[in-house]
Amino acid sequence: MSTTHPKSGLRRKAAVLVGATALLVGGGIATASSASAGPNCPAGYHCVFEGSIGTSAHNYFNSDADFRDDAFYPSGAVVNDNSWSASNSSTGGYESHYFKDPGYQSFNFCVNPGSYVTHDRLSDDGSDGNGVGQRDESSSLQVKPTTSVRCF
Repeated sequence: MSTTHPKSGLRRKAAVLVGATALLVGGGIATASSASAGPNCPAGYHCVFEGSIGTSAHNYFNSDADFRDDAFYPSGAVVNDNSWSASNSSTGGYESHYFKDPGYQSFNFCVNPGSYVTHDRLSDDGSDGNGVGQRDESSSLQVKPTTSVRCF
């Protein structure tokens, strides 16, 4: 007749509990998406700034095919062809792709989740909306899942 030590049953139960907990925690970590926060941009948004990061801004939650009817707050200036800096606080891992023309035409630049680009890193020709350079040229934003395009 075989007898089992009373502590061995407790050890087995503890091992099962530890294993189940590890699976739950591990599964949660593997499936959770991390929030990426760019500076001066609310969580979940893609933001453009009239000047440096932190100046008058306009925040986008989704893609916008035409900036001509958007305004910076609090200045009230039109966003179209006036964006100097951008920040990406996507909570779903989406890149911010900016285009020189409405309707997502003529790619300008993009910003990775949790990143930003300041006015001094965007090329500039000194003129707004003429299609040359990157600063003062964006007219639409397309929010995309991770792409192979090199972004800021």
